[in-house]
Amino acid sequence: MDPKNNGRFLLGKTVFSLLARQILSALADLGLSEPTEPQRKAIPLILRGENVLLIAPTGSGKTEAALLPVFSNLLGSSKEGGISILYITPLRALNRDMLRRISEWSNRLGFSVEVRHGDTAMKIRRRQAVKPPDMLITTPETLQAILPGRLMRRNLSNVRFVIIDEVHEIAESKRGVQLAVALERLREVTEKDFQRIGLSATIGSPEKAAGLIGGANRSVKIVQAFPTKRYEYFIEYPSPSSEDYDLAADLLTSPEAAARIRRILDLIKSHVSTLVFVNSRTNAEMLGHKLSSLSKEIAVHHGSLSKEERHTIEDEFKEGLLKALICTSTLELGIDIGNVDFTIQYLSPRQVSALIQRVGRSGHRLDTASKGVIITAFPDDLLEAMATVRRAYKNLVEPTRIHENALDVLAHQIAGILMDKGKISIDEAFNIMKRAYPYRNLSKEKMLEVVKYLNELRLLWMDGEILGRKKRTRRYYYENLSMIPDERRYPVIDIISDRKIGTVGEEFIALRARIGLNFLCKGKVWRIVQIEDETGRVYVIPSEDPLAATPGWDGEMIPISQAVAEEVGKIRHEISEEIKLLGDVDAVAEKIAREYSVDPKVLHEAVEEISEHFKRKLPVPTDRLILIEGYGKYLIIHLCFGEIVNVTLGCIFDAVLSDRELITGWWNDGYRMLIEMPRKIEKNELEKLPFILFNLSDEE
Repeated sequence: MDPKNNGRFLLGKTVFSLLARQILSALADLGLSEPTEPQRKAIPLILRGENVLLIAPTGSGKTEAALLPVFSNLLGSSKEGGISILYITPLRALNRDMLRRISEWSNRLGFSVEVRHGDTAMKIRRRQAVKPPDMLITTPETLQAILPGRLMRRNLSNVRFVIIDEVHEIAESKRGVQLAVALERLREVTEKDFQRIGLSATIGSPEKAAGLIGGANRSVKIVQAFPTKRYEYFIEYPSPSSEDYDLAADLLTSPEAAARIRRILDLIKSHVSTLVFVNSRTNAEMLGHKLSSLSKEIAVHHGSLSKEERHTIEDEFKEGLLKALICTSTLELGIDIGNVDFTIQYLSPRQVSALIQRVGRSGHRLDTASKGVIITAFPDDLLEAMATVRRAYKNLVEPTRIHENALDVLAHQIAGILMDKGKISIDEAFNIMKRAYPYRNLSKEKMLEVVKYLNELRLLWMDGEILGRKKRTRRYYYENLSMIPDERRYPVIDIISDRKIGTVGEEFIALRARIGLNFLCKGKVWRIVQIEDETGRVYVIPSEDPLAATPGWDGEMIPISQAVAEEVGKIRHEISEEIKLLGDVDAVAEKIAREYSVDPKVLHEAVEEISEHFKRKLPVPTDRLILIEGYGKYLIIHLCFGEIVNVTLGCIFDAVLSDRELITGWWNDGYRMLIEMPRKIEKNELEKLPFILFNLSDEE
């Protein structure tokens, strides 16, 4: 049935009837007769050729909502040769899963599908150049790599559909900016518009995300489909019992940490399959080491393990050989690891979007509730978890912040355009950049500044209004394909199995690594027996050491958002007001606990801490009060604004205090700023600081 001639689109079950006969037959074989809400809403629009951003929860069938109508339209048209469908995911691991998933459809429907990324073997790349698949699954960086290639450009010239999965994962990074320009460069190759489809589970600003995938002047239909999927969030604050003191002695940790570890282990044992999310690889290794010493059914999963180790761990979890994975954001996305019936978040998730995405990995079916518990460790962590949960229930996801007019990406993409075309006028290049949403407000003057800078570096040639490619253009372009913050990685090799088990960073190698050092990787202890100077390979053997070192990695912690930090300040204010009214800690904990649906015992220590401020007649920093205090040569400024705002203020305060020679260094988190001064600060100086720091003129 042709949806273009179907005056209005049928809803309910009949939405499948709009699809090609071969797809209907495959759906019947699979026993699928009832479309999900995302499928009911999106399939007619995609069949009609609309650009669509589909926002729907994990497990709601949104991938099929995009693929089935695209396959239907592909089957209903004549093959023109080359690649017809481009499917872009942010992770290579997702490529592997999508290939397995789509291959079932391609085998039934008679089209070819392949994967292309940085690890693809050279013989496969050559084959794809000569005999391209109908559908190519790739990453944003690999798209950058293949766009200038002569044969691959010919293969891409007939692209009709581009599907971008997990849009939220790249929207706020410069990878998203780079991809937005790459789509406009692809438009130059196809010489006609192709259909653009974006898929996302959680996104705070749909209009911006739609602009990112659609470009500055194209219409994109935003489809938000939230079926009656239940999410249940719980917060716990484990207190040590007598058995935890014994466990603490065995694990060489504090009784409080032992209580948290014991509670996590109890939850894992009471469920079939559990994901335990942490906020950094360091936390994954430390927690994984403690837990795996208590149970052999627990493993660690993060991005610094080798690909082979991650695949093995994922398969063992899927097969039920492992009951739990201690993981980072690597498993937030839709990587296929089988059924998950429970999620644990160790420490506050710091962002609403992270909480929804992580808890959404459990109870994958729409008729099953997604359940998760946050195990908190200290009062601020507890209040932050409460703020995050409250906002999650209201679906108040953080707004999406897209990088606008990023000059490093602009310089790189100018080089990319020259790699594509050889030479081009400045106006043509400017117009291509302006079509990309992040550069819709780019000025011609700023573009010329970057062009002249590249010319000075001899990365292009410039003759009046014409720009051209040089030999150095190619090297600059290909050496800077990735916008992911880069750190040199050193492979860790298990001598016994001769397997690569993971990687460690440059700082660890430079400052800590030495022969004989015991360190954690994969939640296990390894001893370094050799470090190759030329290759940087670190050879290890299994070892035992409860005090083993933890490698540090770049880009570790998720930043606390402004909205969550301000909500924490608001909760502090609410507790403060109740203490003034009721006076009794238990009564206040009871009242606040009812409002936030938590156990009063969980809140007791946080309320007690704020009550102690009142007893000492000290002010409590809240969303309404900025507090400045001095301690020796240190200045502490309490600001409930989140990390991005606090970093910005820190840079301003640094400049102001540097002019007065009152600062030697500073550090911040989402709630406070610590400033080190060259000497002890006097009381009269402290009293002047609010005026100095917060009464700046526009010029200052």
